[in-house]
Amino acid sequence: MFEDDALIDQLNRALWSMWSRLERLPRSDVFWSHTNHRTTWCKVEDFARRCVDRNPSDETARWALVGLSMHAGSFGGLQLFAEDAAARDEAVHDLIAVAEWVWLEVGVDPGTCLEQALLRVGPPALRLLTQSVGRAAIAASGFLAGKSFAEAIGRRQWDLFVHALVVPTPEQRASSVVSEALLVAGEQRLAAARECLNYDASAVVDLLDAAQWWAANRGTDVMCRLRELLEVVSRDSLERLVGDQGDEVSAPLRTALLVLDGHGLPLRREL
Repeated sequence: MFEDDALIDQLNRALWSMWSRLERLPRSDVFWSHTNHRTTWCKVEDFARRCVDRNPSDETARWALVGLSMHAGSFGGLQLFAEDAAARDEAVHDLIAVAEWVWLEVGVDPGTCLEQALLRVGPPALRLLTQSVGRAAIAASGFLAGKSFAEAIGRRQWDLFVHALVVPTPEQRASSVVSEALLVAGEQRLAAARECLNYDASAVVDLLDAAQWWAANRGTDVMCRLRELLEVVSRDSLERLVGDQGDEVSAPLRTALLVLDGHGLPLRREL
């Protein structure tokens, strides 16, 4: 929805640029006092903080700090973009994109971390930004108004699919003890997921993203359940959608067709 490969590329460029800047820093600089004079990611983080403290407009240092925070599975970088929003409209989009990336990778809701960052930007500023950054400012305002993060960014379906993909299969139920209440809840999730896909074939984008999340972040194979859910959508519908949608949506739709043909899932871009 908001996070994409361009975000990861920018973060990676900033990280390696800060590494190079620290490597070039003379070892006589006070920064190296009481150290072994070797560049490490911990030192890069300390150095980037010093750079931002000395020059708040140092974009490379700011992005590097955000990247290091994301790599640790933390929402700590959100405040850095909130501070940047007064000078750069796109900071709100970047803020939402980073929150989305961490949420997808770690599975933890941004909650109060995002709320505090958005309050720092300010609801009046967000209303003005709806003209320049559009969806991101609308999503931010929706979150502050009480929507869940998944609903605010348009990923409510993703949340549904994450749970539906790990509902035990009949074979798994036979080999484990599962309470009746959990079985009923699982069937309800599957029914809701099938209904969602039947109503809106483009929901396969969120379904595939949810399956990738299980594979990348929990090492869980959900391919059997994924193919079962994909079969709810006719191949003709998927093929028509591929031709009708832009690249952002048509690429995962083509992946859905490959999965139905027996292929695996592509991995998400790594930070």
